[in-house]
Amino acid sequence: MKMLLLMLIIGICAMAWRSPDIMQAVGLAGIAQDPARISTGTATPPQKPMTADEFAALSKKDPHAYQKFINSYQAPAPERGEIDKLMNFLARGKFE
Repeated sequence: MKMLLLMLIIGICAMAWRSPDIMQAVGLAGIAQDPARISTGTATPPQKPMTADEFAALSKKDPHAYQKFINSYQAPAPERGEIDKLMNFLARGKFE
């Protein structure tokens, strides 16, 4: 029973990992789309870093201005794909 469950999980991971290649081999590559290229329309444009003058003006009225100043220089983390989420779940048992 455990062996069957293990083979099922490995099979699902292999299909998820190789799905673009499988679709291309079957001839359905035009139908299948790469999830990384699909635009959801919710992406925010990149923010410009806050200048020292803007920080000085904001710090007079906002107690969290320093944190906003630091965050303005950090790049947003890339969104994790479905494969990354699946592998994290299988490796650590945590669902995102």
